[in-house]
Amino acid sequence: MRNQAVNRAPTRDEARLGAREGLYPRALGVRFVYLPRTLRLLHGRGGRRTYRGEAQVERGRGLCSRLFARIARLPKAHAGPIEVEIDANARGETWTRRFGKSAMRSRLVERDGLVFERLGPMRFAFALDLAGELPDAAASGVLSLGTGAQVTVSSAVMPAQLADGPVDPAEGDSGADDPGLSWRLVRVRALGLPLPSGWFAGVRAREFERDGRYHFDVAAQLPVVGLLVRYRGWLDVEG
Repeated sequence: MRNQAVNRAPTRDEARLGAREGLYPRALGVRFVYLPRTLRLLHGRGGRRTYRGEAQVERGRGLCSRLFARIARLPKAHAGPIEVEIDANARGETWTRRFGKSAMRSRLVERDGLVFERLGPMRFAFALDLAGELPDAAASGVLSLGTGAQVTVSSAVMPAQLADGPVDPAEGDSGADDPGLSWRLVRVRALGLPLPSGWFAGVRAREFERDGRYHFDVAAQLPVVGLLVRYRGWLDVEG
C-alpha cells in the first residue's frame, strides 16, 4: 500500500507506525516514526512536563543585535542549567525555556503541515525535515509492521534530503550527522506584517540524538546585524 498526501486523517497502518495526535505527529505524518527515540519521547507526550539539562547561550554584542534580541525576547548569555517546560494539548504547545534567570516563552501550533512559532511580536513558519544518518528503512522507503505486512512510504512523506539530494551540514558542530529534525524557515511576520525571508537565511535549528541523549542547536543571525543568539545543549527526556 502506498501512503499519499499529508493533509488527511492517518490510515490504520500509520497509526500502527506511531503517528498519534499531537503537534509534531500531525506536522510530520508517518515520518514521525523515523525520529530517534528521545525525540519521539519529547514530541509524543501530551500534558505539561518539565525537562532539565545543560545549555550554552551566546548573544551578539552590537547595538542592533541587542535591540533585535530584546524585541524577540531572546535569552541572555548563559552557561549552565536549563529547564524546559512544555504544555501540550490538542490546540498546540507552549514552551517555556529557563536559562538561569533568563526565560524565553513561545507558542507553537501546526497548520497545513507547517509549525508556526510565536515569539514576542514575531511569528515564524517552519517546515520540519528529517536529517542526519537515517535508519535503513528510511533509505528504502519500506517499513515492516509487527503483523508481518509492509508499508511503502511515498516520496511525499520522505525526508527532503532523500528526495532532493544531500543537505549541506550547518556550520559548526550542530549535529548535522546525527539523526534528528531540521527546522527550515519558510515565512516570517512581525506584528502581522510579512518580512522578506532573505533577511532570515541565517536562522537555523536542529534537534538530534547523540549517545542516547536529546540535543538541540538553534542559531539566528541577520545580514549586517550579525549574530542575534545561538543556544545549544541537551535535555534529559527519559524521566
